[in-house]
Amino acid sequence: MGMQMPSVVLARRRPGLPRVTSWASLGWVGAIFATSFGAFAAVQLTGGSPNAFNNLGYVSIALAAYRFGLQGGPSAGILFGGLVGPFALALGVAQAEPPSAWLTRLAAYGGIGFLLGWLFDTARGALADAHESAERVVAHQRDTMLALARTAEAKDTDTGEHIQRVQVVSEALARAVGLPEARAAEIGWAAMLHDLGKLHVPDAILLKPGPPDPEEWKILRRHPVWGAEILGDVEAFALAKRIARWHHEDFDGSGYPDGLRGVAIPFEARIVRIADSFDAITNDRPYRAARSIEEAIEELDRCAGRQFDPDLVNLTIELLRGSPTLLADIARISLRDRGRFT
Repeated sequence: MGMQMPSVVLARRRPGLPRVTSWASLGWVGAIFATSFGAFAAVQLTGGSPNAFNNLGYVSIALAAYRFGLQGGPSAGILFGGLVGPFALALGVAQAEPPSAWLTRLAAYGGIGFLLGWLFDTARGALADAHESAERVVAHQRDTMLALARTAEAKDTDTGEHIQRVQVVSEALARAVGLPEARAAEIGWAAMLHDLGKLHVPDAILLKPGPPDPEEWKILRRHPVWGAEILGDVEAFALAKRIARWHHEDFDGSGYPDGLRGVAIPFEARIVRIADSFDAITNDRPYRAARSIEEAIEELDRCAGRQFDPDLVNLTIELLRGSPTLLADIARISLRDRGRFT
């Protein structure tokens, strides 16, 4: 079954007036009006307009410009200019002044609101552009990861499906640990490159119907090192490189290629170690038949503390026994195995 790259929709997000449909937006509107009338009250309590307390009106103008941009800043400026101008005169709480005085003040408030609104909208537009560019970079990196992973997997008997299942299980386990969604997704994508070093392993070894002999095993055990070498020192592949090199390290230090032990093994590699082993147990290999989910769980539990991080094993077992969604996702990847996963 071929792998499909999920589509990435990069819609441009341009600032505009948000619809006031949430309690948060209503709260912003309330704060703007409260600060406007609060500043107006302060002006009147300290002798009326004009005085230094007129500057308090900039608080409400800044709030409106920050939240609503060009459609909020000037409106708040006109609101406050009207409060300390014609509204105050109509109530008889302001000193008499010619219309040119309060009109000038109103124009100044509105102009400041316009400038602040424009600045906030410009900043939001720049951030949206930066975010879109970052999304494009991530999409490109994932395209590259996918191409590399499929190239390596094409040498095996389970083209595309193994790396997808390892991705799904690794991401689910990373989420179960409590990592943020974005970080869990990164681990899932990087996990697809765990066997990239198999590009250097001869097909005669990979496709051998029986287990490797000692000499073949020596070659096969080099694939983590070769995978890390292929990924090199490119920053975008730093996570994938850690996983590729150390996903066969054992928790008790008996793994390869470096014999790392316990928490010295990178956390992401410990996650993929479990996901990779679970998939290997529950799917056919040239040298043995697949086993059931329960048999895989028993094997993981038996090897906890030796091959696998025991805490991660416990979480994995909870996931496998308590998450029908995860098993359904695995089943969709391997339709031919649906009977064993449902």
